[in-house]
Amino acid sequence: MNGATLHRIHLPRGATPSVSAGAEVRPEQVLAVRRRPGPPVRVRVTEALHRPPGQVAALLLARPGQAVEAGAPLARDPQGRELLSPVTGLLLGVSAGDGSALIAPFGAEDPIFGHVHGRVRAVEPDAIILEVPGVVLHGVGGTGDAVHGELTVAVHTPEEELRAGAIDVSATGKIIVGGSRASAETLTRARAMGVSGIVLGGVLDKELRDFEAIQRRRREIGGMTGSFGVLLLEGFGKVGVDPQRFAWLRSHAGRTASLFGAEGLLFVHEASPPPTRRALPRIGERVIAHRRPFQGRAGVLVAELEDLHAAPSGVPARMGLVRFEDGRLAPVPMANLEATLVAPRG
Repeated sequence: MNGATLHRIHLPRGATPSVSAGAEVRPEQVLAVRRRPGPPVRVRVTEALHRPPGQVAALLLARPGQAVEAGAPLARDPQGRELLSPVTGLLLGVSAGDGSALIAPFGAEDPIFGHVHGRVRAVEPDAIILEVPGVVLHGVGGTGDAVHGELTVAVHTPEEELRAGAIDVSATGKIIVGGSRASAETLTRARAMGVSGIVLGGVLDKELRDFEAIQRRRREIGGMTGSFGVLLLEGFGKVGVDPQRFAWLRSHAGRTASLFGAEGLLFVHEASPPPTRRALPRIGERVIAHRRPFQGRAGVLVAELEDLHAAPSGVPARMGLVRFEDGRLAPVPMANLEATLVAPRG
C-alpha cells in the first residue's frame, strides 16, 4: 500500500478552523466554517463621537479586515466615549468622504469540508494540510466541486462512451469512471441522479459548455442542490482512458475516492500505486500520445526514426513509430509521447 499523500485545503478569508494538528478526519467532516459577508452597513462614527472625518480611522478599535461583534466597542474617543458596533461582521474600512465605518454583516455559516480521510499535518492561516492514506491521480483538467464517494466503473472498455442509460439510482453518491466521453445529456442526468462525480478520458468542448450552461440556469432559479465534479484524465475531445490506468481504476472499484474537479485531482484511499508515466520512452515500452490526432491513445513504441521529420504542425521533430492497440502503425513526435509504466506491487 502506498504511503500518505499530502493535500492542501485552502481556507478563504475569514474562515475559522475547527480541527487541530494531529486530528483524524473523515471525508464528510467539517474542517472549518466561514460566514460570508453581506452588503456593507454604514456606521456614522463622526456623528456619534463628534469628530471630523480625518480623525475617525485613529479612533477605530479594529483594523480593516478584522471581525467585529455586535454590541462590542467599535470606536473610542480620547474622552472615553465609545460607539458600539450595530452588527457582527467584517470591518471593511473608513469612508474618506464622511468618516463612516463600513461593516459587512456576516451571514449564515458555510461549512468547509475536506472530502478526504486522513490526519491533519498542520493548520496554517490560509490552509489545512492533510496526510491522506492513499494515492493521487493528476488529470489534465476538470470542473465543478470537491466531492467524495465510492469509486465505481460504469463502462466495459476504456474507449467506451459513458451513456445516460448507465446512470440510475444505484449511482447516487458515487464517483463514476466512464470512458472516452460523456454527452451533456449524460452529465446532466448524472447530476440530477445525485452522482458525486465523473472521471473520463476526455470530453468534447461543446458538450462541457452545454452542461455548464444548464447548471448555471438551474442555479439561477434555485433548482439545484448538492455538489458535482468532473475530472478529465487524458485530454479534451473524444479520448479514451489509458488502458493501464483504466485497469487500475477497475481494480480499486468499491474504494472511497475524493475528486477535486477544479484542481484536476483524484484521490483513491488505501490504494496500491497507480501506473506511472515517464517522458522520453524507450523502444519496446508502452506509450500514451498527448496530442491530436492520436491524443489519449495507447500503443507500443516500436522504433525511433532517424533524422528529423515534419510533425503535423510542420515543425521538424524527432519521430517515433507507434503501433497502436487497434493495429495501426503511425509516426508520432517523441515530444508527444510518454511511457506508461506499471507500478511494482508491494
